[in-house]
Amino acid sequence: MNREEARLELDATTLRPQDASPEARAMAETDPELGAWLEKRTAFDEQVAEAFAASIPAGLRESILQNARRPAKRPMRWVLPTLAAAAAAVALGWTMLWPVSNSMPAWQAESLAAVTKVEYGVSKVDHMSRDFDAIKKMLVTDQSPTPVRLPGKVGAMRVLACKCIKVTGRKASIICFEIEPGKEAHLVVVDNTGLPDQPPQLQPQFKSSKNWNMASWSDGSQTFMLATTADEATLKKLFGLV
Repeated sequence: MNREEARLELDATTLRPQDASPEARAMAETDPELGAWLEKRTAFDEQVAEAFAASIPAGLRESILQNARRPAKRPMRWVLPTLAAAAAAVALGWTMLWPVSNSMPAWQAESLAAVTKVEYGVSKVDHMSRDFDAIKKMLVTDQSPTPVRLPGKVGAMRVLACKCIKVTGRKASIICFEIEPGKEAHLVVVDNTGLPDQPPQLQPQFKSSKNWNMASWSDGSQTFMLATTADEATLKKLFGLV
C-alpha cells in the first residue's frame, strides 16, 4: 500500500477509524505528512457531523426505530435506503465543495478550510457589523490580527462580519466582505513571523481550487489570503489588474 492508497482509505473512514485497515492506520502513524493530513481532515469531518446533528429533530432516531417495529403500510426497505441516500448526498456534496488540496502550504490550506466552513454555514461568525472600523475594534478586543493596510479596493468592499480562528497554531482572523451582490469574499489575516511558505511582499499570487478563487500576499509582518467564489476577473479587479 502506498501513501495515496492509504489516504483514500483513511479519507473514507475518518469518522469510523476502526474500519480502516491496520496497514493504513500504521502508515498514518509513521508518516508525519499523512498523519497531519488525517488529523485535520478528521477534525473537519467531526465538525460537519456535529453541525448536521444539530439540525436533526429531537426523537428522530427513536421514531424511526418505533416505526420499524410496527407493520408498515409501506415496506421499511424504502425508508432506510432513503436515509442512506440522504447521508450519501451530504457526504458527496461536501466532497464536491471541499476546495483544500495537499499541494497548498499548510497556512493556506487551513485558512481556506476555515473560510469554506464559514461560507457554507458550518462555522458561525463571531461578530456582525457593516462598519469596518467597528469590525477592527472587535478583533482588537478579541486579540486577533487586524489588517494594518489593504491594497487596491480590498478594504473598500462592504464589510459583513468577522471571526477569530487559528492557522498553524497561531491566531488569525477572517473578515467577510460583499465582493458583489450575492457573493462574499473572505479575508484571512495572520501574523507571518516564522510562517513557512508565505507569499511575497505586496505581490498578490492568484490560485484557483474547485469553485474558489484566491489571492495571497504578505505586507510587513502580516500575510493575507482573500478567497471568494466570485470569478477571477472580479477578484483581480480589486487589485487593479483588470
